[in-house]
Order: sequence, then structure tokens, then C-alpha cells
Amino acid sequence: MKRPLLIAIAVGALAYASVASAAATEIQIGNDFYSPVAPATRNLASGTSFHWSNGGGTTRAHNVRQDAKLFYSGGPTRGSINFSIRASAGTFHYYCELHGTTTDGMQGVVKVRPISVAAPDGLPFTVTWALAGTTATATNTGNQFDLRYRVGTAGTWKAWKNDTSARSAVFGQNAQPVQVQAGRIYQFQARSQKSTNPNQPSGWSPTVQVNT
Repeated sequence: MKRPLLIAIAVGALAYASVASAAATEIQIGNDFYSPVAPATRNLASGTSFHWSNGGGTTRAHNVRQDAKLFYSGGPTRGSINFSIRASAGTFHYYCELHGTTTDGMQGVVKVRPISVAAPDGLPFTVTWALAGTTATATNTGNQFDLRYRVGTAGTWKAWKNDTSARSAVFGQNAQPVQVQAGRIYQFQARSQKSTNPNQPSGWSPTVQVNT
């Protein structure tokens, strides 16, 4: 008899029958601030992930730039900013180019967690870290990805995939990279990058945890 998987993440247990859409996280651009600076972690979902706006304009020029330009709203402007991205998994630090990244600069961070589904049937399961259409344009977060995993909650992280263009994969199928066993915990993190600039990836994503 096949045993179903319980899919769990750090903030609670969720089962994904499919990749659902979710409302974009809204971030306000004000004079010398983003609000919220560090919004809650999002699970990977279809549609727009984050939306920045300045209410039609500010008295000072601002913009939104991820450190390696994985996303970029364009040059600083005092005019209206309505900027949205569709994010893959990772931790993305960003800032206003006129303020820079000093401790008193205008900066923030957004985070996206991979998701997992119990498919195919049985102990192997699918981990997804990006969706179709996630590219290396200015309103996306990359077209190449690194994945790592560990068995348990305190073991050593090991590389699963490096510089892959795939957006999901089955973990444990044909015992690759390990034989998945019942009663074990498996954790995963992902990061995003551009294939033209693979040496400047995002930070590692928050962890998705799978309890078998």
C-alpha cells in the first residue's frame, strides 16, 4: 500500500493539488522608504508576485532595483511608478539606485518559497521553484536556478541541481539523488539567476519541508 506524503512548510502544513494564484503583495514607495520593508514570505504561485507603487508620484526620484538586476523598474523617477514582478523562488534584496545599499539607504527584501506536491504517486515527490513564463526580463527574476536539499532539519545542505533551466523536478525517482524513505524529513531551498550572469544569483529561498 502506498503511503501519502504530508507536505509541510515552515509556517504550517499545506497540500498543493496544483499551483494556485494569489493576490500580489503590495509594497508602497514613499519619500525615502519602502513599506513594508520585508513583507511576509510568499509561496510560489502563479500570477503577479509583488507590486510596487508610489501613489502617482513622489517629490524625490526613486526606483526598484534588485542587486544583480534580476528585476528592475527602470531609472529613478519622481513620476508614477507601478512596477510588478513574477518571482521564482529565492530571497531578493533590492534598493533605490539614488539611495544605494548603505545601512541608511532605501532598501528592502522579498522572499519566495518553493512548493512541493505528492506527485507522482508514491514516495517520490515533485518540487517546483519557478513557473512557465518566468524569464530573465526586467519584470521576472531569472531563467536559471540552483537547488539544494538536506535530509532532516540540521544536516548538511547538498547540491541537487546547479544552473538548471528546469522549473520543477521529481525528487527521489529512480533513487535520484537519494532513495526517499517513509518517516524522513526532506528540506529544499532554491535561488534564481540569469543565464547570462550565473555568478550573481539571488539569496537562497526560505525552506520548503516535506515529511514522508
